[in-house]
Amino acid sequence: MVQRRRIGWAWAGALLWLLGFMPSEACTLWGAAGDAVAGGGTLVAKNRDWAPDHRQELVVLSPSEGYRSVALMAAGNDEPGIKAGVNEKGLVIVSATAGQFPSADRKKIQQRKELMRHFLATCASVEQVLKHVELMRRPVFYLVGDRTELAVIEVAPDGRRSITRTVSGSLHHTNHYCGIEPPELKRKPGASSRLRYERIEELLKTPGKPFDLEGFIRFSEDRNAGPDNSIWRTGSDPAKQRTLATWLVSVPPSGSPQLFLRTADPGEPERTCRLSVEEALRLKGSDRIPMTAGLCSGPTLKAF
Repeated sequence: MVQRRRIGWAWAGALLWLLGFMPSEACTLWGAAGDAVAGGGTLVAKNRDWAPDHRQELVVLSPSEGYRSVALMAAGNDEPGIKAGVNEKGLVIVSATAGQFPSADRKKIQQRKELMRHFLATCASVEQVLKHVELMRRPVFYLVGDRTELAVIEVAPDGRRSITRTVSGSLHHTNHYCGIEPPELKRKPGASSRLRYERIEELLKTPGKPFDLEGFIRFSEDRNAGPDNSIWRTGSDPAKQRTLATWLVSVPPSGSPQLFLRTADPGEPERTCRLSVEEALRLKGSDRIPMTAGLCSGPTLKAF
């Protein structure tokens, strides 16, 4: 009986792989730069999808040395830490899971702890991040932006990396490899990742450029492909992974970046925060910004 059960599970695993199964841990990343942005600069966006089993916090990071930043942090689950950030120089970093590799395999690969925190504290530009790309070792995808350009970075577990840059145009990514094909991929691209990739690509090709923050907010709300495959995912049942946050930063050629953040923590109402990063970094004696804080709906609202 035990042997038969093992064989059954083996067949089930093989069937899921053949069907392109991958877990729904996911994110959608997109951005625009230069002439593609109203007023110039860049727009950097991330819809964060994960299991609804934790809370999220908007925090101010104040390292003893280096740049201060505002970041979105997950707390209370088995994957805590920084999920998106923007520093005082206007560098924005967001990431997405490389879902073609199981989580256990990704965690086996050693790399510097809290890598995004490190980049936010030490780098002022995309160029500076790319000078230290060798620190990125775990399979993951990054979208990085500054005041003038964007870069998408794909990291393969064999040490290879793909870098796509633009100073005028748009970039996007979801959860499967596009620039490189690592050996020994454990899974085919999942349906959700493919559909979200195609949908955000379609939206970025729509007439009406240049893009602005309000247009990117509309993209973040898109539910074109249903509860499990849309850019904004609601999950077809309460336990399924879904969109927990939209992180969207407008970085002008000069002046303060502006942050739009929407959170949808489990058991809580959706909350929205719009703030000036420069104003947020003036806070004294606090490393956390409640989504209900006056700063989130203050005078900077008119900048949008």
